Formats: sequence, C-alpha cells, structure tokens
Amino acid sequence: MKKIKLYTAVSAFLVCALASCGNEPPISESKTVDLVIKMHETDALMFVTGYSDATLRSDSISYYNYAFKEAGVTKQEFLETIEWYMQHPERYKTLYQKVIQKMTKDDNDAKKKNDENRQKAKNDLWDLQSFYSMPTDGITNPIAYEYPTDVHGVYTISADFTYYADDGTVDPRLCIIADYYDGTNEFIQTRGFKKDGIKRTFTAKIKTNEKKDLKAIRGWVCDQGDATKSKHVDVSNIQLLYTKE
Repeated sequence: MKKIKLYTAVSAFLVCALASCGNEPPISESKTVDLVIKMHETDALMFVTGYSDATLRSDSISYYNYAFKEAGVTKQEFLETIEWYMQHPERYKTLYQKVIQKMTKDDNDAKKKNDENRQKAKNDLWDLQSFYSMPTDGITNPIAYEYPTDVHGVYTISADFTYYADDGTVDPRLCIIADYYDGTNEFIQTRGFKKDGIKRTFTAKIKTNEKKDLKAIRGWVCDQGDATKSKHVDVSNIQLLYTKE
C-alpha cells in the first residue's frame, strides 16, 4: 500500500501562513481536508514529465489557484486556516488523520472500480475481489479461498505481489490444495518472495488425481507462518485458472 503523507505543497503554505486568532478556522474541516488532498494531487501533477502549462509554472503559489477557485475560497483563507491548525495541535492531528483516511478510501475505491471492470478469462474461477492491501484489508489476512468442484484437471492460482521492506510476514508463501472425499489432499506451495517493494507475479499449480473423487480446490494466496503479527503487502490480479490438462 502506498505511504501517504502531506507533500511539499502543504509545507510551502505553512511557511508563509498568516496568524489567525478566531475560535474556528476560516475554512471548514471537511473542505480543508479536500483542499489538502487537492494540493497533493496538484503537487504530483507538476512532476509529470513534459508538463508545460506556463501559467501553472509561473510561481509556486499559482500551481494551486485553480483548487482555491474550485472550492470557493481564497489563498488567504487557506493560509489562515493552516496556521490556525498549527496553533491547535490536537485539531491538526485530527485533520491529518482525516486526510490520510480519505486518501486511503479514495485509493481503495479506485482499486475496487478497476476490479469491477476487470475482464475475467473464461477459465478464471476466482470469485472474490482481485486485489488486497494489507494491513488495510487485515493485519494478518492470508486471503483464504475455496472452490468446491468434482471436475479434474490442472488448477493454477496466480497473483501479483508487492511485499514491502517493513512487512512482518514469517515464511510468506502461495499455496493451493486439492481435497478429496476420502479425506486426503495434495498440497503445493510457492515461496521465494522478496520484501523490496517490487511487484512480482507468483503462481502455484496442481494437477488433480483422477483416481480419486475430487471435493474442492482451496488454499491461501498469502499464507504465512504462525509467528506473523503484521503484514505490509499489496496483492492484485488474483486468478484461479482451470485447464483440462
């Protein structure tokens, strides 16, 4: 999951902010949250290679003028609002937390929308969401799955994984299991995950035993050792593919 922080756009305003003595800031908290997020988005835009809007590049403040106009506030009101929060640390802390929460929610909503629009392959049996971000989706979530079936063949679980350097997963692995009605099963695990923030695709494949009655295909996308207490990993493009051979 992306690290979310207040970028240099906001820092620049803090330096030149003017003091405000009111009991409440000039701009409401909800609108301030939206403005700070817009500052972040605009700040990111300025680093896009080849961006050449002369008006926006004229001076540092002009980058954000459109955001003030869109919100119906002035630059002065925004500066005074930020200064007010700086003078009220507890309220500033609450504001900061709400910025993080909204940015996280917006990011997850975008992922869910992409997930809904994902075109599944005809042989893709995965019926859960195709992305997860830990710890947002569970501090130690192993992403369990189970597909009841009596159809023999080859089943492959695959996904794109990004394990971050501060991930606390003990013995991370991807696994797939074939359960049979006689109480036996076959268990395949894939290891080799690197905690370096780089997205990599991993798969685990199993061929069912046609001499036995198949009950289900199941497993864990983010299996882990029992000592795991926290995780920091993004998992996307999860698929459970079936082929006859």
